[in-house]
Amino acid sequence: MSTPVTYRDLLIDRYRLVHDWVPPGTRRLLDVGCGNAHFTKWLRDRADEVVGVDHNPRNCRAGHREYPGLHLAASAGEHLPFVSDYFDCVTCSDTLEHTDDDQATVDELLRVLKPGGTLVLTMPQGGLFGWMDAENLVNYPFVLVKALRIPKAGGGHRLDNFHFRPHRHYPLGKVLRLLGDRVEVEEVRRGGLFLYPFCYLIEKCFESFLGRDLCKIDYRFLRVVRAWDFKLPFGPLAFNVAVRVRKRGKA
Repeated sequence: MSTPVTYRDLLIDRYRLVHDWVPPGTRRLLDVGCGNAHFTKWLRDRADEVVGVDHNPRNCRAGHREYPGLHLAASAGEHLPFVSDYFDCVTCSDTLEHTDDDQATVDELLRVLKPGGTLVLTMPQGGLFGWMDAENLVNYPFVLVKALRIPKAGGGHRLDNFHFRPHRHYPLGKVLRLLGDRVEVEEVRRGGLFLYPFCYLIEKCFESFLGRDLCKIDYRFLRVVRAWDFKLPFGPLAFNVAVRVRKRGKA
């Protein structure tokens, strides 16, 4: 998925948190799941060298066109094309839930991170209103239509080519199990309750049913409301979770 255009000009929401959690004086930084690099470009003031990785080559090409000075590479998170212990900081914002293998992805993030380096993760926790997750809620009707195998003119069935992987949620305990004893937890934030998933659901409905691409249209008001909700701590009830950890070992 590409990064929504709103974040090209506005550093808010989870992106502000990730940006601020990058340690001062970072030399090499890797942003995994960079999309079209609208957020990755903000990280240039936090590190001397910034590299973005996305599984979709089309996103990387779009990022190169808009930010020609950025280093972007097409790669799955499960197989990062870098040597071990190379980066001082690795960021991965709302990407883990889209991967084929979340454990393999976390293992790779830690492999390329130097001992003593910082890993910043954000992802949906679910919480009280996890059922309102737009990625799941909007796609379930299409899943139902495909399951009903409704014939269509010319042969075949409606939505035969529709593919959907449910959006995974990560309670804090699950995040810590993925990381294991390889890290020391430095900070945890759990924010956003109802307004965060509700505003995203509005955007997703506009995209899915009216064709208004949420990555190309600036839903600024909704994003600002989401950002306000994200700042409020709701603990295990929150829709989002963010963790900052340090990899064990001597730098």
